Amino acid sequence: MKFSSDRSMQKLSLVACSLIALFSVAIAQGPSTLNPPAYFSDDFYKVRGGPDLQVSLERSSVYQGDKTSLFLTLANRGNISSFEINNMPAANRPEEVYAAQRELELESQKPSARDVSVRLVPLNSSSMEIKREVAYAGSLRDGQASSRLEFPIEIFEDTISGDYALNAIINYTYQKDAAVVANSDRPMNPDVYYWYDSASQIVPLRLYVSRLSGADLKTVGSSPSNLSAGSNNNVLRVVVENRGHDLAKDIIARLRPEAGIYVNMDESPIPLLEPGQKAELIYTIDVSKDAVPGKPYRLTLNFDFSDSYRKNLEDSDHIYVTIETNFTQRYWWLVIIAVAALAIIVILLAKRRRRQGAGSIGNQL
Repeated sequence: MKFSSDRSMQKLSLVACSLIALFSVAIAQGPSTLNPPAYFSDDFYKVRGGPDLQVSLERSSVYQGDKTSLFLTLANRGNISSFEINNMPAANRPEEVYAAQRELELESQKPSARDVSVRLVPLNSSSMEIKREVAYAGSLRDGQASSRLEFPIEIFEDTISGDYALNAIINYTYQKDAAVVANSDRPMNPDVYYWYDSASQIVPLRLYVSRLSGADLKTVGSSPSNLSAGSNNNVLRVVVENRGHDLAKDIIARLRPEAGIYVNMDESPIPLLEPGQKAELIYTIDVSKDAVPGKPYRLTLNFDFSDSYRKNLEDSDHIYVTIETNFTQRYWWLVIIAVAALAIIVILLAKRRRRQGAGSIGNQL
């Protein structure tokens, strides 16, 4: 008798654990699972399918330094992939026939996407900044397209031209299942249950960053490469080449150095540079006596120019000069020795004169 009682308790424990497990799964799946799961397993139809959101990028090319907007459009290509009769309604029960018809109508909403949001993320955040990453498209039925979704963006000026990858991360909810339970007391007002779930899609996109101009101004040499700390009126010669496929004209090249180097004449004009053509720029610069010896100092050349199509264009490039100690700083010990030797010679000469003067006085006496 005791053994039978123990087995009954074990069965009750197992049933309780199963109920707790089902309840835990229901809570984890979201509020929709507050509806009895049996209604979805024993409903009239099993319909498979769902939303399928596709992204089109209206503009796939931008320029270096652009402050503009990208526009995305979402299209829902979702559909019903399969249809299966799970339970046939009894023909002699009109409440079941009506409930089955109602459920079939509700299942047609399965491909619709609700509460659609899109987050646009660049994979290389050092090349560009998206000012507003998230846009909302609302609800999209199957076959429906969204309005244009705007994403303000800034392309950094030093971004190298080429292809850049972005991800469009789409989040939405959809109707996973619907169940209609017939009620003989109110045949035309059955109980309706919905089960919603969330989903996410990641759509890779490509954005090409172009140079603002077909002209490409580059520094290809400079001299001297070393300057002495504390030196003034140094003549710096810089060679510039147009490595692009378009001409550059009315070029103003301004030299902007790091702290410790001063430019006496910071502009050097170039009337025209055809593709492949070079020109020499000349600047006069001073170096602070406090400049750090051995440090390569960066000097930036900022170009204002025009090409065949546009005016007021900008570009930049860099050169480097290394600071050396001046002669006095490098050979201070030689200077000290020379000064000391000169002092000794002066002292010896002074003593010699005194002796000669004393000897002359003695001879006279």
